[in-house]
Amino acid sequence: MSFVLWTADLATGFADIDEQHQILLARINGFYDAMQSGNFVDSKIALQDLIDYTAEHFAYEEKMLEEANYHMLEPHKKVHANFVAKMEGLQSRYENGEIEAAQELLDILEGWLFRHIRLNDHGYVESVKQAGVRA
Repeated sequence: MSFVLWTADLATGFADIDEQHQILLARINGFYDAMQSGNFVDSKIALQDLIDYTAEHFAYEEKMLEEANYHMLEPHKKVHANFVAKMEGLQSRYENGEIEAAQELLDILEGWLFRHIRLNDHGYVESVKQAGVRA
């Protein structure tokens, strides 16, 4: 069973970004599934995979925004950096035996990603299109 689901209102209209967002959701679901299985090693691996892919996606998106001279690039980058730092802090707590940190992370992931896509990411769509970086 999926923990989070892709819905049409998450689409930015940029195929590469939407595909990456869907992969992020799949990675969140993979972490959730590993947590549900009770296998600590698998959940650690899935969490690291999620964090790595999140950072990779953020870097890709930031490069696109830089190419578009997006006026809100720096605040967008700060939001990304803060989120990755939060994930890594919870990861550290989890790996040090604070099992409840995993649930806290899942709670954050469930809401944060959707809000970020719907507000922050949708906020750059027109600017990126006008800059001619994406159609």
